[in-house]
Amino acid sequence: MALLPSPLPCTKLWHATEVRPLPRDQEIFMKPIDSLRVRLGGSHRDREATFQLPKEWQAALCPPDGAPLLQPADIARTFAQPMGSATIRERATGAKSAAILVDDFRRPTPAEALCLTVIEELNQAGIQKEGIRIFLGNGAHRTMTEDECRQRLGRAFDQVAEVISHDAFSPDVAYFGVTAGHTPVLINRQAAEADFSISMSTVYPHTLTGWGGGAKMVLPGIAHVSTSHYHHMNQAAGEWGGDPGLSPARLDLEEAAAMFGLDMSICCVIGEGKQLVGLTVGDPTQAHRQAVALARDAYATDMGVTPPDLVIANSYPMDGDPTQLGKTEIPASQMGVPILIIMDFADPCPWHGVYHGPWSEFASKPQPSLPEHTPELLANAAVFMYCPQAADGYVPESRSWYCDHDWDRLMAAMVQRFPKANVAVLPIAPLQIPRSAVDA
Repeated sequence: MALLPSPLPCTKLWHATEVRPLPRDQEIFMKPIDSLRVRLGGSHRDREATFQLPKEWQAALCPPDGAPLLQPADIARTFAQPMGSATIRERATGAKSAAILVDDFRRPTPAEALCLTVIEELNQAGIQKEGIRIFLGNGAHRTMTEDECRQRLGRAFDQVAEVISHDAFSPDVAYFGVTAGHTPVLINRQAAEADFSISMSTVYPHTLTGWGGGAKMVLPGIAHVSTSHYHHMNQAAGEWGGDPGLSPARLDLEEAAAMFGLDMSICCVIGEGKQLVGLTVGDPTQAHRQAVALARDAYATDMGVTPPDLVIANSYPMDGDPTQLGKTEIPASQMGVPILIIMDFADPCPWHGVYHGPWSEFASKPQPSLPEHTPELLANAAVFMYCPQAADGYVPESRSWYCDHDWDRLMAAMVQRFPKANVAVLPIAPLQIPRSAVDA
């Protein structure tokens, strides 16, 4: 991956080109397909795969509206004119140390290229390698291995003093007080000691906070598990894909990030193939809100006026582990019909520190077996799932899901339930908002 150029003078922030939606009276089945070719393994073995569909099905691909791919000059202009802030170089001048907060392997952010650009800016501000640390914001998920960190950061790994994979259970935290919503703010101490901090992340629809990304790199990204637990259990949720400014949970974590002292945020809008189609830089809240506006346009997906009988939802590119399943299930469920999820995990373990407690306690409990493929389950399941790790490390949390690691066998079963189905396919479901859920 080429190093992004240094910022150049510009007169405006890059924004997504307007994409006109399909006429509202057109049916969903605009792009018929008899086989499905999608990307899998966004978090590990990124590749294309082809799946044959039953000949009895009428299937159509429903991609997001998307936006033009950003070119190096677009990215440089965005860095040169941050929103509500001086440039990174200007803001970091005089600082002796810097913390770069990066989302973990469960997100599709182009971390290597963006980190290299930020490091160059910090160097120009006078902060050299020994003063720069990268923090992988795992939240309350497991820490990343060194190999995973290197894969995530590429060349940037060796251009900083230290790469720290955040451990939410570590007692090495700094206390900043409590938010107006009574969330205790305990944050990674090493990150808190930095003179300058900047986050980078992808924006995406989120059940609790309306949208992910931005200040979420502080809470839960580098927060203590007790902070994340209080926040997740006590703050009211916003609308999935709605206005983040109306989400109590979002506003609470943004207050926590301000208490921590997050200086700037880089927010990404990601298209098919994990390409960068939108980018904002600047004040954490302003950059996030503008990125959300871009993402709502890019992620909008026309589903027509006639509901399908079945929705196939591919979990790429947010298919890191089972804790991410909701990001696929929710958009797929917007049509109110049964869904089939395709997911190839990097890690099939469903552990999450907020909901399962310490890893040692979770690991000591016996794990359930895969639900038996009974006629009753086939007839009643609202969620079907193809997962290569099924029965080999992964078992769905819900016993009502019909899950298989053999695609042909799964299709043979499903065609019994859906003999002549109209099928809509969401190729990157976590980064799609069915238009009926946006402005029906």
